[in-house]
Amino acid sequence: MAGTSNYLQNKLVDAELRAQAFSFPATIYVALTLCTNGPLARSTAYTVGQTVSYVAADGNNHLYKVTTAGTTAATAPVYPGASNEVITDGTAVLTEQTSALEAGTAISEPSGGGYARVAIACSLANFAGTQGAGTTVASTGTSATTSNNGIITFPTPSAAWQTAPAEIWGFATYDALTAGNLLRFGGLTADQIINTGNSVSFAPAAMTIKVDQ
Repeated sequence: MAGTSNYLQNKLVDAELRAQAFSFPATIYVALTLCTNGPLARSTAYTVGQTVSYVAADGNNHLYKVTTAGTTAATAPVYPGASNEVITDGTAVLTEQTSALEAGTAISEPSGGGYARVAIACSLANFAGTQGAGTTVASTGTSATTSNNGIITFPTPSAAWQTAPAEIWGFATYDALTAGNLLRFGGLTADQIINTGNSVSFAPAAMTIKVDQ
């Protein structure tokens, strides 16, 4: 899944339709985001407030929150991947977290171990045009999608960036190195565990952003 924060949605509406000035940031800062319990497991007990990831029927890795404690079924029910859907899975109930992600309340970054957001200047050279990965001229495509043209490399971890059972679920972009305003977010293809000394990066074209979401 991927999406746009409430902050950016509001700025875009006001700038386009309400004649309110808005300056896009010259640099964005890429962050990693956590879920508390990693990928959703079968026949497993969960408590209220825990978050898990799940690749839903739409093919995207979504964040779900346990809203009723219980044990998941031995066989998974259908998770369509709709925004804010509520799924009964065994005796547990899980709620998809699009609205909470848009509000920034479901975003949790690693802390310590040398973790830091990565700064990327906004430019034709650094982000592809909508016509295809790796392009460096103005957009002429129909995909509404861009991606990173260069490798995005995080600092080398001096300690693990998560404590089990937590895992790295997704990424987010901000307008500041620390704190700041959330701009966009997305799920990774698969959750990651990042330990001391690991190489942590997005290869060119690996971080995709669809701007009509």
